[in-house]
Amino acid sequence: MSQEVFIVLETIVMLFLVILSGLFLRKGKVLDKNSTTRLSKFVVDVAFPALVFTSMLESIDPQILAQSWYFPLAGIAILILSMIVAYILTPLFKIDTYPQRGSAAFSMGTPNWLFIPLPVAAALYGARGETIVLLVNAGALVAFWSVGVWMVRGYKPDLAMLRSIVLNPGLAATVLGIVVALVFPGAEVLLDPDVTDLTVFTGILSVVVQAIEFLGDVTVPLSMVVTGALLGGAGTKNLFGRGIIVISIFRLLLFPAVLIGLFYGASVFGLHFDRAVSMTLIIISAMPIAVTCSVVAEKYEGDEALVSKGIFITTLMSVLTVPLVVLLVQFLGL
Repeated sequence: MSQEVFIVLETIVMLFLVILSGLFLRKGKVLDKNSTTRLSKFVVDVAFPALVFTSMLESIDPQILAQSWYFPLAGIAILILSMIVAYILTPLFKIDTYPQRGSAAFSMGTPNWLFIPLPVAAALYGARGETIVLLVNAGALVAFWSVGVWMVRGYKPDLAMLRSIVLNPGLAATVLGIVVALVFPGAEVLLDPDVTDLTVFTGILSVVVQAIEFLGDVTVPLSMVVTGALLGGAGTKNLFGRGIIVISIFRLLLFPAVLIGLFYGASVFGLHFDRAVSMTLIIISAMPIAVTCSVVAEKYEGDEALVSKGIFITTLMSVLTVPLVVLLVQFLGL
């Protein structure tokens, strides 16, 4: 087993086990519907924006952005194009009613673009891989909190909907983090726990930013616990229903196959990409549904049962599909 395959497997299995813990907590009545709803709101409105803001400070830099400006665009493209294609195709599989259609398209188009790929890319390609994932994250967040929320809500654009999207804490944190990072280059120093060389004001600011980072660190485990709890509340009936299988095939096989085809076609015509770039983007496209999709669907009155089941099944199936995608990329020499 190659190092790439092993790292991916290890991370996915860890993710799946934490989702199971949330399922058992709900079944054991440690969490009920009200506490799960409160937790999901906390994740969406507080923890995730905190994570987003500090990740922008860490990844966005004027010089790096000038050299790698296309990575945020890749993040936007991967999510928006996938969601639009999924939204168009879902009626063919009789997924055509609100809120199911929007939630299904949102799930199909939203891979776990950060929490699994970040440690994998960092382990494989060091700082280069980490930078790629974080810059893709900047664009993906914009798509997630705008088009993604619109998909889940399933409404035609109106002033109230646009206002709710613009004022969304996650999108606001993304924009604020990018602006602060660009206006104040070197702002990532505030994340350094050693404040002895800083001025009093900067030291206090650093402690505040580190507190925000610490708060954001709970996003990943809490999102997984909430996902399991939502699944426990929805039940496991129709866990392998047609809708879930369609979502899983699109999320795990179709979209990465399209991206592999694009990279392979480019290589045929003599356009070769850095291995770290091609492998990282393909790994992102092959990820299971992002765990935060369930808490967003729950908050914005989407079909959280469908999304939670989709996360559970795609995470389970990705133990097989993601290594196969990695092996295919290695075979094609991309």
